Amino acid sequence: MPLDDQEFRRERRVAFATHAALSPVSGVGGLIEQASTIDFSESGVRLRVMGQVMPGQIVDLYLGKRPERCRVVWTESASAQREIIAGLEFMYPLPDPRRRPIPPSSKFEPIN
Repeated sequence: MPLDDQEFRRERRVAFATHAALSPVSGVGGLIEQASTIDFSESGVRLRVMGQVMPGQIVDLYLGKRPERCRVVWTESASAQREIIAGLEFMYPLPDPRRRPIPPSSKFEPIN
């Protein structure tokens, strides 16, 4: 019996489509503006890219003003028009928004 794709994942994926841009960290190649996300997890993102990225490459992913540093883990051809699907791993995983931060202790501790 084949296992569901999600059973191989460390974190749950959440479908989320938005415009994105990629910039190689090495400086080789220019900004790839034609990209869009497919889904996210706490540790990475899957996206469609009109351009060329290679597994192992380090890129900055722009979803807003602040880039997220990522490593390209895998790529696969999506169409004959140079579009690929790529799996990127965040170099600094995003916090899971479902987890609430633990509030600081409210106990008073005197300073000696």
